[in-house]
Amino acid sequence: MGKGLLIIVLGIAGILSLLKIGISANTSKEVDTSVDFFKKTHTRLIANSGIEIYLEKLRRDKNLTGYSGEKSLFGGEYEVNISGPDSALQIVSNSEFYGTTHRSFVLAKRTPVKMPTINSALYINATGLGLNLNGNMDIDGNDHNTDGSPGPNPAVPGVGLDSPADSAYFKNNIKPKISRDILGAGGAPSIRAVADTTNWLTITEALIFAADITIPSGTYDTPGLYGTPSEPKITFVNGDVHLTGGFQGDGIMIVNGNLEMDGNSTFRGIVLVYKNSSIETNFSGNGGIFGGTILAGTNVNIQATGNSSFYYSSQALANAQAKLKSSRFEIVEWWE
Repeated sequence: MGKGLLIIVLGIAGILSLLKIGISANTSKEVDTSVDFFKKTHTRLIANSGIEIYLEKLRRDKNLTGYSGEKSLFGGEYEVNISGPDSALQIVSNSEFYGTTHRSFVLAKRTPVKMPTINSALYINATGLGLNLNGNMDIDGNDHNTDGSPGPNPAVPGVGLDSPADSAYFKNNIKPKISRDILGAGGAPSIRAVADTTNWLTITEALIFAADITIPSGTYDTPGLYGTPSEPKITFVNGDVHLTGGFQGDGIMIVNGNLEMDGNSTFRGIVLVYKNSSIETNFSGNGGIFGGTILAGTNVNIQATGNSSFYYSSQALANAQAKLKSSRFEIVEWWE
């Protein structure tokens, strides 16, 4: 009987030992599986985060391309390579975390810049309007190329305003000499009420988000820094600006304040001056704006002397539309 019990006890002990070994093995496998899953998930998140980081960099640096070099993130590393045109950007992110690797691939394209509607050489959106126009001020809605030669498109009004009352006020408060020089659709003086339902706050916020250059209030006279015909830019001036001397610019300029232009300063594209309160614009000298000028504020006061010119130019507008880069992307495909 005693031997039988001993055999039974030893047998049970052996079975329990085998069970213990099996449980330990299974537990070890489960731990390995959990660790492996964690490393794979973490590595994938590093790769995806690398893509997100470089999408933000592409928003700020619109010419960014090529290999990023190895970067550290979340205890691992990643590297990004960017290639292709803006219409089909390929962003590849390779990551590594404790021996585990992962690759994520994104195909993206820049969305076009949302251009403001240009329905006149000079458009004024205001509840209050003040005028002090002298000198040889040319406002011409006939289409011009940026070299001053005639353009191919139909004429638009020289001055566009929101209502017949504003149009009548403008006509009644300018001197005959200037009135004869406001050309465009319908003949001189080409001053018309135009239908415009643009939400100027929304469009200015979108353009500011896409700005290539942000500059403070001040005086600027350098050509080329604020866009060229081959590489137009979106420039945001956060405050009053004085453009003078040989200033040259191309693209879109947004001014959150007052604008003063003199000397031979010239801009090709769209100048948008906006403010929640009053806008005061001063124009003098021999410069000009080729494209379209928009003044949008609660009160707009225009003062002009000299030989200031506002020319509608479909060429300048088309060049800006074709070559400006936005800061927004559409994700076409995301593989991981």
